[in-house]
Amino acid sequence: MSQVYRWHPRLTAGIDGPMVGKSPLHLQQSDLDGACGQHSALMALMLFGEVTRDDLEGKPKKALSAFWKSARPHYFVGTKPNKLASFFKPYRHAVSSRVVLKDLPDEIRRTLHADGLAIVGVQNDSFDHWSLAVGIGGQEGIPGDEKLLLLDPNFPPFSMMPWNATLSLNPSRRGWHNYDTPAGRAKVHLSDAVCLLPSIEEMDLDID
Repeated sequence: MSQVYRWHPRLTAGIDGPMVGKSPLHLQQSDLDGACGQHSALMALMLFGEVTRDDLEGKPKKALSAFWKSARPHYFVGTKPNKLASFFKPYRHAVSSRVVLKDLPDEIRRTLHADGLAIVGVQNDSFDHWSLAVGIGGQEGIPGDEKLLLLDPNFPPFSMMPWNATLSLNPSRRGWHNYDTPAGRAKVHLSDAVCLLPSIEEMDLDID
């Protein structure tokens, strides 16, 4: 049985791990900053072509300045889903953001298959964390084996790999999902998601 993987069309991999164009994509948070949501959001904006590595390292442009103004107060304290979705307002001409609290596996599937991205929230008794879902993988013909392909800002990237963690998309009878990272496997609940798609305005521009 063959493994089938599908990820965002702008995502590639190189020596430095995930790439967008010729630039490394992965952004790693510190052990203390609580900024997994901000890091995931910025990686999403890079994949949508709205932010570049140079933008992050130089003087921020107007939209990025507005992003930082909204996101900065949530360093060290974490970010709730509605607030995380609001970080994308400066980019609403290009990216639509929507908080999802129900039917999460189906909603995330639909988003990823439409060349979107999803910032997924996972939690258990030990942590509450955001990661960026960039694709889906699994054994062909076995829906129960589906996994989300994640860029987890809590861990370094893997060389030549477009992702560094996975999350089983279908829960166990007790509602647990397997979350596999470089630190090992954890049992987590899929609590919420911010689903991201190219906005209608952006899609109209592409058609023209």
